[in-house]
Amino acid sequence: MGNRKKKPIKFRLLSTLGSFLMLGAIVYILIAGFNLYVGAAIAASILSLGVPSVSAGEGVLEVVLGFFESFLDGIIEVVGGVLDAISSIFN
Repeated sequence: MGNRKKKPIKFRLLSTLGSFLMLGAIVYILIAGFNLYVGAAIAASILSLGVPSVSAGEGVLEVVLGFFESFLDGIIEVVGGVLDAISSIFN
């Protein structure tokens, strides 16, 4: 799963949603503190980032690296979408 364009759209969407959910939960923890709902959101985001890595990985190291790769790809997709929306406003 090295190339971003070779990934299925389902995996890309899942990693984007998981990264966005994890970033939102971290911001909520910093502002309001930790509670049951934030714990559930973090668990859901970790599972959404981990499932594609486990399904495509062959070894433990590849699964761990795939998790962080999915997280970073999701962050890049979120930032790219926000910048694309801002650029379309000023176009």
